[in-house]
Amino acid sequence: MIRIYRALLLAQLQVAAQYRLSMFLYLLFSIMRPVIFLAAWSAVAIARGGSVGGFTPADFAAYYVILTVVGHLVAAWNQYDFEFQVRMGQISPRLVRPLHPIHYAIAENMIWKSFTIVGIVPVLAIIIVTYGVQFRFEPWQIALFVPSLVLAAALQFFMSWCIATTAFWTTRTHAVSTLFDRTAFIFAGQIAPLSLLPGVLQQIAYVLPFGYIYGVPTDILRGGHDLPTSIVLIAGQTIWVVVAFVASRIVWSYGVRAYTAVGA
Repeated sequence: MIRIYRALLLAQLQVAAQYRLSMFLYLLFSIMRPVIFLAAWSAVAIARGGSVGGFTPADFAAYYVILTVVGHLVAAWNQYDFEFQVRMGQISPRLVRPLHPIHYAIAENMIWKSFTIVGIVPVLAIIIVTYGVQFRFEPWQIALFVPSLVLAAALQFFMSWCIATTAFWTTRTHAVSTLFDRTAFIFAGQIAPLSLLPGVLQQIAYVLPFGYIYGVPTDILRGGHDLPTSIVLIAGQTIWVVVAFVASRIVWSYGVRAYTAVGA
């Protein structure tokens, strides 16, 4: 597998080098949303005397800086690429190879993030300097953030793969993908920190998997939870990763049987 991934990563590195413009557009849109919400919440905090729910403009800046990094590192786009591959018949030759197609998606995910993280860092540095953000990380926060981030990335990837493989039946997953993204936008901590959501919405965020993708690792690193609560939330992430992995295996198993080799 080490040799296989070495070859896959090299191939994806060559592909990524050819799509520099698309990478720039991806960076633009991935940074634009957090910056807009940061400006909006900062304005609200200033209008209300300097803080909202305990968040000052500097606190909001710290939150959205961490959220941008987390969002970038946990992102997955299988549901969009896989639909195209099914409709064009590109998935057909991969199905007859001894290597599961999911490994191609993993390699692409790793290389793409490695390329684009370089462009995100300077923008975040400007935000940190502009808002005077000062991070004070406790050792246990960093220690728990790493596994929480890995679990969040795994959860997002397997959920994305699960949605993607529904293309075996529909060949069009755009509506489902859009619904997933819009729901995550509300309940994952992107529109506002989870602690600022109204009580019912906050409970829903922790019942559904979305809050465990973005909000949990972000809040752990910024110090939004104490140690016992952080451990409980990581346990919740672990449970959802197992559920998403099992669901992705089941959907894939039935989807392959339903596939009719579109375009092949």
